[in-house]
Amino acid sequence: MDKKKFEEYTAIKTSPGDIRFHALIHVLLFTDLLGFGSLLGDPKIPFFIYLAIIPVIILNLWLILYLVAPYKFELSFVLFYGVWGVLTSFLYFLVTQKFLYTIVQFESLLFFYLGLAFYLITIVSVLVTHYLSLYDKVKIPDGPGAWPRWLAIVPGVGYLFAQLILSAINSDDIKALLFVGCVILTMLYPILMTRLTHQYFFLRKHKKEVMKIYSGLGKPKKDRKFDKKNSNKHKRKTKRKKNAVN
Repeated sequence: MDKKKFEEYTAIKTSPGDIRFHALIHVLLFTDLLGFGSLLGDPKIPFFIYLAIIPVIILNLWLILYLVAPYKFELSFVLFYGVWGVLTSFLYFLVTQKFLYTIVQFESLLFFYLGLAFYLITIVSVLVTHYLSLYDKVKIPDGPGAWPRWLAIVPGVGYLFAQLILSAINSDDIKALLFVGCVILTMLYPILMTRLTHQYFFLRKHKKEVMKIYSGLGKPKKDRKFDKKNSNKHKRKTKRKKNAVN
């Protein structure tokens, strides 16, 4: 990894002042409303609801940390983002399975297990490709041209689109088909966020370098202000000494 890429990867993108807002939006909107809420709507399939309960509980309990002390848990928010991507994309996968089972009316769980296998391959593909590109073992160009490369490593999405076509052949429910299509497109965002799980452990591994950039990392907001005041006082004292010598 070159120096420029190292500096970019050790940068924490979400400021602590914005963590509370981002956590609320991602959990309450993307996870609870769009994900779990869709599973609770008619027609209800208990099997998918039971599978979704634990991921939803984990994310909502984890959310409390960032509502109470976003500054103190700033670093762990990177991990939260990555885990949120894994669990929320899984919820969206369950939503698509629910509607596809309803539309096509499959009776066997073989279709679900096949879809689950493709979903897991998708997550692993994203993580492996991200790791290889990080260390220049795979070249992924920057800019809009990179998106086709990313989409090419998401076999699960291709699989779901294939099932969407199958559903269209077997159903006249256009609204349900459009909804499934929208969920599949929305699913790409949390899938790509799974990459942040690796970034978190990378930041932990290079915590000394990270602390040089973010000296207040892990401290409450009031302590960071105190450190900033002390830093300013130190700068003023140093400046006075230089002026006195001159």
